[in-house]
Amino acid sequence: MIPELPNMLFSTGRSVLSKFGYAHFENGESRDDWAEMWEHLRSDFPLPSGQVPSFDDLSVPVQEAACDYMKIRLLADHYLDECERLHVKIFNGSIETAVVEDYAVARDHYEDSVENFGEAREKVQKLLVNKAA
Repeated sequence: MIPELPNMLFSTGRSVLSKFGYAHFENGESRDDWAEMWEHLRSDFPLPSGQVPSFDDLSVPVQEAACDYMKIRLLADHYLDECERLHVKIFNGSIETAVVEDYAVARDHYEDSVENFGEAREKVQKLLVNKAA
């Protein structure tokens, strides 16, 4: 019997990602409401001079960087879901080398996307600080 998704192994990771607006979607569902997603992420950008603007109040360059940041976050969500799907497949019967390799590739993609997310966050932070100065 295949365990239901999401499973306990990935629940901790999801609880951390929920801070950044992660939501588990089924069957190709997605979210691309940038203003709504930005609301989850605003608190991640402390500004020395005050409040981080809402998405609609960001300048165009900051909005573009924020969208890139959020797209990377959505990609990380996708890779986490792919890791979970493959993890379940690994333990659903006999272990197949090809599936383990697919999982390792998905895990590498997830780890890379988390690093890219951090880099994109730094870019947005710099733009916000420069706009606030």
